[in-house]
Amino acid sequence: MKKKATKIDFTKIKFGRLPRIEDARTFELSGYLHEEQLPRIPKRYNWGRKIRDNKWGDMGNLKINLCTCAVAGHFVMAWTSNIGRLKRPKNEAILNAYSTIAGYDPQMPEKDEGVEAIKVLKYWRKKEIAGHRIIAFAKLEDKNREQLIQTIYLFGGCYVGVNLPKSAERQFNTTKKWTIPRGGKKRDAKAGSWFGHAVLIVGYKEEELRIVTWGEEITMTMDFWETYSVESYAVFSEAFIQNDKTPTGVDVNVLRNDIETLQKKKAGS
Repeated sequence: MKKKATKIDFTKIKFGRLPRIEDARTFELSGYLHEEQLPRIPKRYNWGRKIRDNKWGDMGNLKINLCTCAVAGHFVMAWTSNIGRLKRPKNEAILNAYSTIAGYDPQMPEKDEGVEAIKVLKYWRKKEIAGHRIIAFAKLEDKNREQLIQTIYLFGGCYVGVNLPKSAERQFNTTKKWTIPRGGKKRDAKAGSWFGHAVLIVGYKEEELRIVTWGEEITMTMDFWETYSVESYAVFSEAFIQNDKTPTGVDVNVLRNDIETLQKKKAGS
């Protein structure tokens, strides 16, 4: 029997990711990949394979516009499930981080305005989210599919901000596959006609990506990512390291040295 699609009432959800902020100090992934000798990248992979579709949890995102922080929680799940025992952050920990970063007050939910993705990443690097702190993050070149695939495989996923079209709401509640709509109302296909959102991409195969959003693992086509994504980041974390290496063989000491080299280059530019 085919599994019935889970439907979500989105009428009370506004948005979560505010427009992209440009920061010249942000590392560019191309600088790291140029320095690093890369392992062979398989044609398909999914870091979420050890987590059942209904076990991700929405991290509180269906009630509060904290998608930018929910991605961090889902990252921790993907990382830890692949180096040992799965750790699922509590909703309270994600909310605490969001409240600190965005100034959200549970007593005044009507003033929930979301927050920029890069503010979450900077906080995550300097502080902790759900007991985990990242080493660094780096931005991908826009529409660079090769970098996207490399990021997903090498670092256990990719942090992505999208300007969702209205058509994504219907697709989430029916096909569970975000594609560029080929017909119907043109306004439903316009970028941002629904709202800004942040998701975790955990896998890929051919022209499809596997993403985690609102507690479910669904499909996003590569064309959809290329059309509606506005920011994509590689995230480097010790939560994805075991015996000084990631499951894909990236050495943490080499990684730290490369990051230090990039920092010096940035400072001198």
